[in-house]
Amino acid sequence: MSPTPVLPEQAVPQWPQLLRLALLGTRQNSVAVPAVPGFVPTADAATAPSREQHLLLAAGALALLQKAGYVPALPPHPAPPPAPAEHLPALGPLGYACLQRMVVSSLHLDSLPAYLVRVAAAGRRVPDTLLVPLLHYATRSAETRAVLAPVLGTRGHWLAAQNSEWAHLVVASPPASADPTDLGPWETGSLTERLAWLRQRFAHEAEAARALLLAALPTEPAKVQEALLELLAEHLHPTAEPTLEGLLKSRGQEVRRQAAELLVRLPGAALTERLWARAAPLLQAKRGLLGLGKASLAVALPPAWDKTWLADGIEEKNSRFAYAELAGGGGPTAARLGNLLALLPPSRWCQHLGLAPAELLAAALATDWAVPLLPAWAHSTLLHRDADFAAAFVQLWLRQRPALHQARCVHAINWVALVELLPTATRQALVLEPLLQRVRQQAPDWPADLGYVPGPWPRALSVAVVEVISRTLAHTAVPDAYHNVPVALRDLAWVLPQTVAPRLAAADIPWALQHVEAIEQPHELFRSPLQLFVDNLRFQAELLASLRE
Repeated sequence: MSPTPVLPEQAVPQWPQLLRLALLGTRQNSVAVPAVPGFVPTADAATAPSREQHLLLAAGALALLQKAGYVPALPPHPAPPPAPAEHLPALGPLGYACLQRMVVSSLHLDSLPAYLVRVAAAGRRVPDTLLVPLLHYATRSAETRAVLAPVLGTRGHWLAAQNSEWAHLVVASPPASADPTDLGPWETGSLTERLAWLRQRFAHEAEAARALLLAALPTEPAKVQEALLELLAEHLHPTAEPTLEGLLKSRGQEVRRQAAELLVRLPGAALTERLWARAAPLLQAKRGLLGLGKASLAVALPPAWDKTWLADGIEEKNSRFAYAELAGGGGPTAARLGNLLALLPPSRWCQHLGLAPAELLAAALATDWAVPLLPAWAHSTLLHRDADFAAAFVQLWLRQRPALHQARCVHAINWVALVELLPTATRQALVLEPLLQRVRQQAPDWPADLGYVPGPWPRALSVAVVEVISRTLAHTAVPDAYHNVPVALRDLAWVLPQTVAPRLAAADIPWALQHVEAIEQPHELFRSPLQLFVDNLRFQAELLASLRE
């Protein structure tokens, strides 16, 4: 046998190909031994190796090739067309430096999504040389992906299209000149192209776009169904009910969950009535003699699960209320009760039981079934956007904190989302005014309350928090007394960078910087969180300044 020159276009076999042939046996299999570049057995029948020898020699040659780092030449591929001209100005030197610190040095990454939103609002784009690290990072950050497309510019979109790992990060916008009646992108495009085309169609002909989406849903793969259902949620209409009912039988659990949550949002949906027929007998309200006194709830667990529950959007097992078992809440049966209540509009229970939202929640907290009742109703409050129930939950949080902790409900409920659901005036009255008093009076555990208030904070709250912390940390420097610093004081110092900094309004950053830098003689243990707070605020100020250069 004699070696032959390596042919650039010759493909290198992979180990699985040789291994499969060896396991099947060369005598029982007529498949040819894969060719290895640079190695071809002689054609002379007298000296030609047997198939077994040929396979072993090919394996040895392949091992040598890989050890030598051989890389076959790629087949010729036409160069892509150049990127179109840019229409948006790029960020200036300060913006470049800020972005570089985030996506190259991995500093202040929590500020990146909000900054990209501001960049888009200012009509600017990411500088060309930072597109690659930004796209790399976006593959790992869902928050960044959600705000990425408007700031990439035409070159960024062009670049993302050249890499299969990046193509899904941005939703390609159809050309302005595209014919909206041309179904080509919808029928033959990638998922990203189909969603972009469908969004454009919804903007001009919502009914036609919805009809196309609903017709395609039953036949699509599960991942495509999930993406289409997310889009349908933005354009929900009663005509979607039959298709969504069919998806309750889908093989994908996530598809079934999305379909059920969309169905219960439709007025008069049949699924809502079926769920109500199951749920209504499980809860009863009781009062004292003559209907006086506090209301109480009698709770019955649902019967054993069977396949009819699945047709109503209730899984035998899922992870949403799995913590009910850990909290002593009855295990899978109580979790199923939670999944049932999480879909139904919470206001319907008020009508059924004759209780106001605050009474219903207080009665649920007093039962042995606070979990899953309260987390389930919190979920349904957010699902159905019920501001009255959100207000009742916030009142419960303010008045019954110890009982919520004892029932293990505090960490099972998204309190921040409930506060965000409140109208501005209600939020001011229910949350901000009581919290301001707690801060000024330095009530027990007041720093823990700050994390439940979404930013940006009003100036009065920011001033109160920063002033109280500054006064408390000032003049605490004592030589050689590290072990004497109370844990509460250490935690209070970290409230500044961890809680206050992300929630400050932009207009309050200069004042807060000046105030914290003026703290006199802080203890050595406080210098690290104070410096981190100052660095964060200075970086936020640079981000704002970069949009004006």
